[in-house]
Amino acid sequence: MESQKCIWMDAESVEYQLCPLKQNCDLCDFHREMMRGCRRPGIKAETTTIDIKNPEVSVIQFTPGLQFTHRHFWIKRTGKGKIRLGIDAFLWQYFSSVQKIITPKVNTALLQKQCFSWLQLEDDIIYLRTPVSGQILQSNPLFSSNQIQDTYLYMSPEEELWFVELEVDENSLELEYLRRDEYLKLAEEDLDRFSKLLHRSDEPTPHTLLRRSKLNKSAFSKYLLGISDGLAYVC
Repeated sequence: MESQKCIWMDAESVEYQLCPLKQNCDLCDFHREMMRGCRRPGIKAETTTIDIKNPEVSVIQFTPGLQFTHRHFWIKRTGKGKIRLGIDAFLWQYFSSVQKIITPKVNTALLQKQCFSWLQLEDDIIYLRTPVSGQILQSNPLFSSNQIQDTYLYMSPEEELWFVELEVDENSLELEYLRRDEYLKLAEEDLDRFSKLLHRSDEPTPHTLLRRSKLNKSAFSKYLLGISDGLAYVC
């Protein structure tokens, strides 16, 4: 059976490591060891919960120049057969505690719905799948640092927070893009779905100035899959 490269190999954190588990990292002892090495000393992982920022309606916006597809994913054309791929500020709120962003190497060929970025949080990894096929031309130098310190990335202009630039077949861009009213309506619905998820949570929700919540990881991953049309999930 053919194995994929481990995400830690794609990130050049290790020289060689294959993944026989189809990137089901929760089942992988090697992944757990690597995550343990990336955490601050003295911090014990909570494997069943995830700590995230509560989304705010004030950051929901429809940015001109970006073409929104699959709800919270967007593409921006940078030339003939070239696009940049990113996610909106709504999703960035959930990932505000990101510590490292991993992308495949330049010239990597991606198939539609293949992982194109991994966001390493304190104890979890967010998987992002591409809505289009293409070949990676470059990754965003903004995320090249080994340790990301900015917890307010979601307040940055969305078009600056692209992950990869792809060379694509123009035919692959014939997608259904959301109009402004469609996008805003879906974002409001997703915000309402999160509120219901929050109220169903068995975990205590502290009311702090940062407005963060600790949620069941499995439930949040299902929510994330739902609002991203299957393009984002938690490992």
